[in-house]
Amino acid sequence: VCLTCCSRESMLRINHICHKNGIKFFTGDVFGYHGYMFADLGNHEFVEEKPKVAKVAMEDGPEAKRARLEPPETTMVKKCLQFCPLRDALAVEWRGEKALAALRRTAPDYFLLQ
Repeated sequence: VCLTCCSRESMLRINHICHKNGIKFFTGDVFGYHGYMFADLGNHEFVEEKPKVAKVAMEDGPEAKRARLEPPETTMVKKCLQFCPLRDALAVEWRGEKALAALRRTAPDYFLLQ
């Protein structure tokens, strides 16, 4: 489900229904130069390509030269992320020592959009 130009109450209500039923949810909007985007993918599994580190021989011979010329191998790694619902994302407590680090990483635009 993708939402734009919706009220906060509508986004929260629809996201709650989607999250409860395992439906992917995206919302966003733009206000001039400022905008936001939120994604709730629930329990999201995906595969990521990781380059396999090739062992290069210490000596300089035909084996070492061939290893340098061959394309690097990749392995597929399965990963899983747990996304939070919109209500939880908006309920962040911005006071206290734990929030200080997050506050430094958060753009001031976030608070303008709130």
